[in-house]
Amino acid sequence: MPDARINVTDDWETICRYLPKDYAELAQEHKQLQTQFGNAKIRTADDLLRLVLLHVGTDLPLRQTVAVMAASGGPVLSHVRLHKKMYRAVPYLRALVREMLDTRSVQPEKWAGYEVVAVDASAVCGPGAETTDARLHVQLRLSDLDLLTVRVTGVEVGESFKRFTWKPGQLALGDRGYSNAPGIGAVVDRGADVLVRVNRGSLPLRDGDGNPIDLMSWLRCLRGHDAHEQDAVIHNRETNRKIRGRLIALRLPAAQAEKARARLQRELKGKVTELDREAAAYVVLFTTVPKSRFDTTHCLDLYRLRWQVELLFKRWKSLCGFDRLPNYLDETILAWLYAKVLLALLMERMASSALSPPKDSATAPRQRQLTAHAPAMEAGIAHLASDDVRLASTWAA
Repeated sequence: MPDARINVTDDWETICRYLPKDYAELAQEHKQLQTQFGNAKIRTADDLLRLVLLHVGTDLPLRQTVAVMAASGGPVLSHVRLHKKMYRAVPYLRALVREMLDTRSVQPEKWAGYEVVAVDASAVCGPGAETTDARLHVQLRLSDLDLLTVRVTGVEVGESFKRFTWKPGQLALGDRGYSNAPGIGAVVDRGADVLVRVNRGSLPLRDGDGNPIDLMSWLRCLRGHDAHEQDAVIHNRETNRKIRGRLIALRLPAAQAEKARARLQRELKGKVTELDREAAAYVVLFTTVPKSRFDTTHCLDLYRLRWQVELLFKRWKSLCGFDRLPNYLDETILAWLYAKVLLALLMERMASSALSPPKDSATAPRQRQLTAHAPAMEAGIAHLASDDVRLASTWAA
């Protein structure tokens, strides 16, 4: 069994190889090391990041974190000082996450010329909390499962395409939470296109003549389980602009429809209406993609891949402890979450790197220790994969 004890020097040198090259300069840029008094305990970016990552990576309380670090030869400071450091570290941690994302250079494959980008948000709660404490917003490129944007916000910031940056050639993919005219308009105004699942209550639809579309009446006329479509227009009142697109609908087989109703019942509990139950038997999408680029089958197949961003959250919460949010101040919660995201990105880089034999014999023991951890990591991923296959075979809610 590999030695799990903390080795301040060797372990940290390994992690540093996967951090942005300018992580120390970024700490200076964001004034993380400027001190008012000469007896400051944290003087380097390494000391700061060691403490923060030890705290969030092991889910230790602040008192235990500073005690473990001191016993391991690191800086000696109080838990109150570490709390204040995390409070002020949000801009720095956000910059590190951005650098981790921006330094990737894999060129994505295209869907009919599109760079398909899925978005989603996940609620994060602390132990014993009855409500959401923060929200994590993610933008994921599907061709190579590369993260483009990770944002942490308060609970008052809801799901919207407006939370992200878009550019021509991209196709924004979202679930019902993103089915609103202002968000769709924000994507289209930047030259990108949208494929989103329709939310009946938040996306007023009209036909080419400006008449309201009775969505349920149209769905009831569908026969069989083939995909159907019709032209539709939505009105973005924020910009007074009409957005033309297509409605694509599919009646689910009876077994899948019952699963959809059961999932709806779990989510809404006693608030489910008979109309909601009837609508659950259909998948309805809105897209601005022209027919010449995507037919109905391509749109439905692509929407199924949206599950990849759901699985990303599942891995983060299972492997990185995103469900163990500490009950601190809002600003400290943001620091904790950004540090967790940084850890997740470090894990992805380390897991995806080929561990070739080291040229320097002095690093060989450390290389063997890293390799020894590989079976455990693979076992954890294999355990998640069994759920991934099951989830990917169903429609997203």
